[in-house]
Amino acid sequence: MLQNPTSAATSPRPDACHTDVQASVGSLLGARQCRPRSTDRHLLVLLGEHQVLTTGQLVRLAGMPERTVQHRLGVLYQAGLVSRSRPRAAVGTSPYHVWLTAFGAEAVGAGPPEPWSEDPGGVRTVAAMSELWLGLRDHGPAAGLTLAGWRRLPDGFSYRDPQSGADRRLAADAELRVLLGEVNVRVLVFARVHRIPRARLGAALARWAAYLAAPASAKVPTGALVLTRTARQRAQVLDVARGSVGVGDKVAVAAVEPDAVALATEALWQMPADEHDRRLVEVLADLAAARR
Repeated sequence: MLQNPTSAATSPRPDACHTDVQASVGSLLGARQCRPRSTDRHLLVLLGEHQVLTTGQLVRLAGMPERTVQHRLGVLYQAGLVSRSRPRAAVGTSPYHVWLTAFGAEAVGAGPPEPWSEDPGGVRTVAAMSELWLGLRDHGPAAGLTLAGWRRLPDGFSYRDPQSGADRRLAADAELRVLLGEVNVRVLVFARVHRIPRARLGAALARWAAYLAAPASAKVPTGALVLTRTARQRAQVLDVARGSVGVGDKVAVAAVEPDAVALATEALWQMPADEHDRRLVEVLADLAAARR
């Protein structure tokens, strides 16, 4: 599995353009005829790989001082290369959530970005997906978990149905590999369940369960982690999962509000059969035990 970059040294840094990206529209046209300077390009590349990141996540990924990241993001925003929003917070202020514009994607050769400004729920959950693996990287060992691999799945997860031989695709957003002691646990991460109408959610969960129970996933304990924006959405997913055959011991759900920072370490996860929230290490231990 190709692991996404976790430090400044893992992303390419081509020669810096002598003309910095400026805030005025007039200078933008000139700036877009050359490549942004290396610091700006590095931030744009990270956004191209992860789609949506908070300013704090960019600081951790880029390995740059916070003031530098905040300043350069402000310049890139004024230049029209990134867009950003601050989702509503129940308490305090949310950090900026940042994504590429079409101009920003073009500057680093990334694919066309999604219209995140039209999907505030997706902005929160996709950034939380990155927070999940970053939390495992930075704090997982202290919680009994070690990040073994992570990859985004921009086109979902494709597999061959062992019953029919047909090619199938799950709308998974990422894949995590986590070491639980000496046991390698694999989880598919679903971060945009809010796009699935409730009437179709049961069918979607059944497809996930069918794949997770198939021989193709039998070699490694495999489960699904679902990120919802609110506790109400989480309750809806859990309610549907309780009525879906074969889902109960394979799916865990967490809400990313009010704070997604503790997804890897605190008791924020619930499985359909649970009556209380549990930590991720407990959820993954259940997934591993279920496949032994």
